[in-house]
Amino acid sequence: MKPYDDIAAEDYYEMGLEWMRAKNPEKARDCLIRCINLNPRFIYAYVTLAEVLAGTGDYGEAAQTLKKASKLDPEFERLNFLQAKYRFKAGDYPGALKAIDRAIGAEPLPLYRKSREVILKALHSQAKTREKS
Repeated sequence: MKPYDDIAAEDYYEMGLEWMRAKNPEKARDCLIRCINLNPRFIYAYVTLAEVLAGTGDYGEAAQTLKKASKLDPEFERLNFLQAKYRFKAGDYPGALKAIDRAIGAEPLPLYRKSREVILKALHSQAKTREKS
């Protein structure tokens, strides 16, 4: 098993945050990917990378990034909520529903329940639109 380089990973994470503040998503993305390569168990690097990706409109990739993180830390229900959020924004309502149901199963917060209602409404609306076509 390869040892993790935690110090360098933290440095790249901090640089990624600085590039985000400077509104340079490409450099932020590169730093965060390096961080994850140095320490693949650095969950907040995945969360931040997903935020950068979503900020550029790449919601599907943001959700995939969080899916990888949730495999490393399945108890971190916030990852499921964020996956649902980005899948919803990508128009993947069935995927968003699965993710929010996992989040609710881990922690039935009112925010998660309300999010589920919004997803179901969009899913039903999408189904009605398809029926009309």
